[in-house]
Amino acid sequence: MTAITTAGTPGINRFTRSQLLRTAALFATDPDLERLVDLDAPERTWKRLDATDHLEIWLIGWPVGTSTGWHDHLDSEGAFLTVKGTLAEHSWSQRTAHERLLTEGEGRSFGSHHVHDVHNLGDTPALSVHVYSPALRGMTRYALLDGTLHATGVEKAGEQW
Repeated sequence: MTAITTAGTPGINRFTRSQLLRTAALFATDPDLERLVDLDAPERTWKRLDATDHLEIWLIGWPVGTSTGWHDHLDSEGAFLTVKGTLAEHSWSQRTAHERLLTEGEGRSFGSHHVHDVHNLGDTPALSVHVYSPALRGMTRYALLDGTLHATGVEKAGEQW
């Protein structure tokens, strides 16, 4: 059974970071997730599992060597959990990049304006579930130049993805 919900969460319009991580963990238990994205594709593939104005859930397939590039999620808070493989998250804080490895079953949550770059540095494809609240409206893209992050543009939901 694929974990697709019915859109609409009456009375709920904001989720805590802990709730976002628990939601990612719940969706990650679905044994059919791997069939929803192409792990043999040369680039990342993704599928939106569900979305309301207040909550959005994505599945991402990560071929070996792929990454997101530096980005934030504008005003959305989020969480992601590695379902298969190992992901490395490089996050930007106090003018420094920090690395965290997330193996199968491990996840993390983050606040709005969190800037990170997620990679599959392993030798096998990876799979992850990502949850955002409110639903993603866009992402700011950044370039790391001479030890400083510089905004390079904003991708808007419904236009670039």
